[in-house]
Amino acid sequence: MKARGTVLAPSGIDRTAVRWAALILLFLLGVVELLWGPGGLVGTSQAAQRPGPSSVEELARRIGCTAEITTDAADLRQGMCTSGGEEVWIASFPTRRAQDAWTTEAQAYGGSYLVGDGWVVVLSDATAGVLHGLLGGTIVSGAEHTGAHAPADGG
Repeated sequence: MKARGTVLAPSGIDRTAVRWAALILLFLLGVVELLWGPGGLVGTSQAAQRPGPSSVEELARRIGCTAEITTDAADLRQGMCTSGGEEVWIASFPTRRAQDAWTTEAQAYGGSYLVGDGWVVVLSDATAGVLHGLLGGTIVSGAEHTGAHAPADGG
């Protein structure tokens, strides 16, 4: 005879025990994520992490050169290398916000930029097609600087 208040599943498994087991499993998964997940307490901090496949060094390797790091800051990592006789400037960013701020500021100076996920490469006319083919991304043009100035009187 079954005790009053105890509900058994059709297979004879106590539903309360199943619920407790599920709660314990979720708790353990949460602890694992907290300790070893991205930015976890045991792993490296997110501030110390650099973009993996889009690091300056990785992009330079894909281009076929070795980057000389010129800036290593919290919001920007930048380097330069030479490929086919052309200087190639590469920047990587830890956040989309840092990348957008850098790109917006750089566009004011003109030129063309190859923009990827977490990185930007400064393009020249000679490197645009080759680098776009090697790295993908989107080509973005900066402000046009023609050198012509409108007359001060507007006419």
